[in-house]
Amino acid sequence: DGTSEGIFETLMPIMEKHPGFSLLVTGHSLGGALASLFAISAACRDDIPKPVKCITHAQPLVGDKYLLQSVRKLEESNNLLLLRTRNYEDGVPCVPAFSTKPNFTYTHIGTELMMYGDNTSNKIKLSQSDKNVRNFAHNFTALIKLFVIKAGQDKQRKAHSLRQHFLRLEKCEREIRSLGENLEEVCSKAGK
Repeated sequence: DGTSEGIFETLMPIMEKHPGFSLLVTGHSLGGALASLFAISAACRDDIPKPVKCITHAQPLVGDKYLLQSVRKLEESNNLLLLRTRNYEDGVPCVPAFSTKPNFTYTHIGTELMMYGDNTSNKIKLSQSDKNVRNFAHNFTALIKLFVIKAGQDKQRKAHSLRQHFLRLEKCEREIRSLGENLEEVCSKAGK
């Protein structure tokens, strides 16, 4: 059963058999979106050790300002740590760009670790998700490359690959470690 309840039915006996272990959820692209939603669900349960940790790569937008508010409460109460990694050239984290529902705007949740390519002095940027889209121009450009411009599609495909995420994480290791030695320390730096 691929539902969250089916996963919990499998997970709970394992967690009970190994007390003291924590839950780390991870995923790439659509799997990252699903991982973050599952981590939120897990963080709301009383029988899962806290904090639930979630690291995603190239995750698309998953919710609205109300989900963002709920995630912030879970993070502030130390029930959830959610880190999203993103390559600067990747357009997938910009979708869906809009909704057909009136007054509904998709937004990211958690902490974002933006990783830049080789041609920049900045290698990483850490930020807390916000209901306002700060990088609208960048996101719009990435979307155009993703769906319209053929020359940008190959670069986009490469930037979106999990392999490229791991290569960038490796290249940026020193800068990331300067933020902290664990997920708690890294996520705590985002608001500062």
